[in-house]
Formats: sequence, structure tokens, C-alpha cells
Amino acid sequence: METILIPPLLCSPKVYAPILDTVWSHGSVVVADTLHDETIAGMATRILRDGPARFALLGTSMGGYVALEVMRQAPGRVAGLALVSTSARADSDEQLAARRRQSQLVEQGHFGKLVDAAFPGLVAERNESDPNLLQAWRSMASTVGPDGFLRQQAAAMDRSDARDVLPDITCPTFVIHGAQDRLIPMDAGQELADLVPTSTLRIIEDAGHFLFLERPDELTAMVEEFLGAVRFSSR
Repeated sequence: METILIPPLLCSPKVYAPILDTVWSHGSVVVADTLHDETIAGMATRILRDGPARFALLGTSMGGYVALEVMRQAPGRVAGLALVSTSARADSDEQLAARRRQSQLVEQGHFGKLVDAAFPGLVAERNESDPNLLQAWRSMASTVGPDGFLRQQAAAMDRSDARDVLPDITCPTFVIHGAQDRLIPMDAGQELADLVPTSTLRIIEDAGHFLFLERPDELTAMVEEFLGAVRFSSR
């Protein structure tokens, strides 16, 4: 079965490098395009247009917003769902104001400043000074670039609240969250797990929002567990 991976905001496909071998061992892998659509709904429509009849779906952060929109548009095509470091809620007024400030900074030509300023909030406090994580973040952000960021940011700001979708999800669903996530707090992951009837909640200690690069071994084991559950349910 094909697995579709949806990247977070400002992240290239490299964000999923630690798990690619594991995912590939279960079937083909596609990393979704989130750079060329103006809305979350448009990103989801692209995935459905280009994807197979049935697939497993993993979305992280903004990618989770897109995954939930796929569930709104075509739930029967998703054999299994993994929601990582994400939320079903639309942005609060405070979050929208923060996003507008970030977008203004980039529009004024300070993309690099925005990238570096965002990093500490992406990782657990213990990882704020990790030069390898910072370099990985800078590299992925530079691949997306300022124009891609502005499109993704506008799409995230305009997204719908997806909590109404959650009770109707029937496929195997894993909710994975870092215990020290300061960008999307653990409460958001707990809410997802509480509202999805088929959910399995996995919490990673000593990890923030940048899970795949902060704790790659734990994530790989959880993705293996998720895809095993999808395979079992599809028999």
C-alpha cells in the first residue's frame, strides 16, 4: 500500500528522512506537494487527485491540517491516519496575529531572521542549542523559500476547524505528540485522541515539535507500529 507523507510548514521532504526506509518496507512512498496551492483544501485536493484509490496518510503539523482535510473530502480512501504534532482547531486570534507578524517580516525581506527566530520554539528546551538540528531546519526552510512560506502561512491561517471531522474517522489512527511541544502543546494531541474513536495516542518524552529529527528512533518505531496496524486492518 502507498503511504503519503505530508510535510510541516517550511519543511522539505528531508524532514521524513529518518523514517523513509521503514515506510518503504511497507510499500511505495510519496511526499505530498504543499508548495503550490493557496489553501489547505487545495493541498488536500491535489493529494486526492494524484494519489491511488486507497492509501495510508501521515501528516505533521501543517501536514496534519491537510490530512484532516483529506479526511473531510474523501475519508473512504484513507486506510490509516497518523497525526503528528498537530491540532484540529483553527488558529486563535493570538495565533493569527503572530502569523501575520511572521509574514510581514518575510515580506520585508527578513526570511532568514524569521527562520532563526522560529527555531527555539520548534524543539524541546534541551535541544535549543543543538547546531545539527538548527542546520537541518535552516536547510529545509531554504528549500521551501520565502514565497513558499507565505503561501503555506496564508493557507494555514485560512483553514477550517476540523474537530467536526474527528468523531467520524473509522480507520486506524495514531496521534503522536512531543511532551515538550511548545508550538502546538500536548493538549491538542490529547484532544485529537479523545475525539477520534479509533485513535492510539503515543507521547514522546523530551521532544518538542521537531519530532522526526529530535527523536528519530522513537518516531521510527511508532511509524512501524502504525503501518503494521494499517496492514492488519486491511486484511
